[in-house]
Amino acid sequence: MADDFGFFSSSESGAPEAAEEDPAAAFLAQQESEIAGIENDEGFGAPAGGQAALAQPGPASGAGPEDMGTTINGDVFQEANGPADGYAAIAQADRLTQEPESIRKWREEQRKRLQELDAASKVTEQEWREKAKKDLEEWNQRQSEQVEKNKINNR
Repeated sequence: MADDFGFFSSSESGAPEAAEEDPAAAFLAQQESEIAGIENDEGFGAPAGGQAALAQPGPASGAGPEDMGTTINGDVFQEANGPADGYAAIAQADRLTQEPESIRKWREEQRKRLQELDAASKVTEQEWREKAKKDLEEWNQRQSEQVEKNKINNR
């Protein structure tokens, strides 16, 4: 039995403390909870009760042994990744793929804004074409007048 001279334990008696919490595990747990919170806030990810139900290895209340899953080497594994009922799976997928109201609203606003910008750019383009045509006609007229003057002066 080696004496650590009180350097590695915080108690005065020198008795080893209970196992300290692993900082890497604490960090990962914190990150997972933050990600779960973000997913639930935005309406993406699993439903709120889904994570708690999956985290508990035992059967749900009133579940029979057939709901436990497959037992391999004494470990119980869930056979399906989602609900066994086809309609429930589709409903869950619809909830997961629906975009939040704020994103849908933003898309509609952007679509309207882009349509307005497109209409404005078409109007501006038409005005530029008309102005360019008018400027070209004026230039051609001045050029022809200049050519006529040069012809008269050169005779």
